Amino acid sequence: MRNIFDQYEQPENKLTHALISTLSREPRLVRPFLKWLKIGSIPPGRLRLVEQQLPRVNILEEVSEEVIDAKGIPDACIFDDEGWALLIESKVPSPVKRDQLERHLNSAKHNGYDNASVLLITVNKFCGRLPERAKAVEWRELYQWFHKHSTVPSWARTFIEYMQIFESRMIAKKKDYLEQGTLTMFDGLRFDEDNLYTHREGKRLIRLLRDELKQRKDLKELGVDPDGKGRSALTGSGSDSVWDFLPLEQAQGAVHTAFPHLTIAMNAETAVAALTVPNGVKGGFRTKLKKGGIKCFLSLVAELELALRRAKRVKKSKGAKPILYVEQGHFLGQKSPRITDGRIEVDMRTLSGCSKAAVKYQPEWIDAIYNLLTHKRSNMQFGVEVRFKYDCPILKSREVVDLFADTWVALKPLLDFVLSDK
Repeated sequence: MRNIFDQYEQPENKLTHALISTLSREPRLVRPFLKWLKIGSIPPGRLRLVEQQLPRVNILEEVSEEVIDAKGIPDACIFDDEGWALLIESKVPSPVKRDQLERHLNSAKHNGYDNASVLLITVNKFCGRLPERAKAVEWRELYQWFHKHSTVPSWARTFIEYMQIFESRMIAKKKDYLEQGTLTMFDGLRFDEDNLYTHREGKRLIRLLRDELKQRKDLKELGVDPDGKGRSALTGSGSDSVWDFLPLEQAQGAVHTAFPHLTIAMNAETAVAALTVPNGVKGGFRTKLKKGGIKCFLSLVAELELALRRAKRVKKSKGAKPILYVEQGHFLGQKSPRITDGRIEVDMRTLSGCSKAAVKYQPEWIDAIYNLLTHKRSNMQFGVEVRFKYDCPILKSREVVDLFADTWVALKPLLDFVLSDK
């Protein structure tokens, strides 16, 4: 079904149309929006909003970017009848040209608007030199502003939802899209019966969540490389799952399967924060397990379980489930997905029992995982993952960023064990 804002072919025109349509249908937002831009005094009289048009110069149909650029026509314009105007130039994939902004101002002046201003909207922060009376903002800043001023239902809400859909489409079309910047900002995982999880939305949100996490100081101290690359393809082995990872600084220049890494995953049921120990991990992981014996392994698992239980936000997350797993798998080809041959996963609370969660004491599950790891004859992946349910209030807010970080900090003992030289 076509979105009501999809009236143009070019990405910039679609977003500009959505912006101007929203302001036109919710006029209460126009002056607060202009004040937020800090573009100077705003006239008290009636303001007009138009697209692909200069004040008093009408263009009735969409024209090519070349014609618009040559004639100095902005993507949109807000103006009055007394000589005040704000010209809007929006960019998504296309580059910014200073002379294009100057042509907009000159064209407005030619039509009697000597004191017009120009607003540049870009994906990334514009670092070039702007003309006088010009202002630059990012699409993600607009998204945040409209998010704060939206109610349900409202045109502002429809606009931010459209920006989410638009960005999801861009990601689906172009794998490296989010490496160039984002249109939206991460504001939680708000999946429920009214907003069902979709694979496309999962891909959008997992990249935004990753961008938030990689900047954190506590994860930097844990050894995360803030500039490290994640996956180019986010699809998981399940039909609806997506996953990505944060590499460690120690892994620079190496394949990610040679070192443990922090994994982010989503599917229709849960969001997952995990510490993954790949089959090809360096450092003699299996040798250290054998040397320490089952008692050492049980002690390590108990330490991890206790740390997760005490982690402030993990403790607050309703329905959070700590899982220890080992999985045997193989690949049919270099680029083929991993095929699971066998998997044992167990709630880590079986090691000590948890009456509150009705989990009974059964440490033999941990024994079985240890035996598989120390007697492996195949590709064997090991890890700890904590599964969070979408009905948890923390997941529906930006606090989920803190939740994931707290989870990984709690798993530091396992990371230290894998990376240690002893």
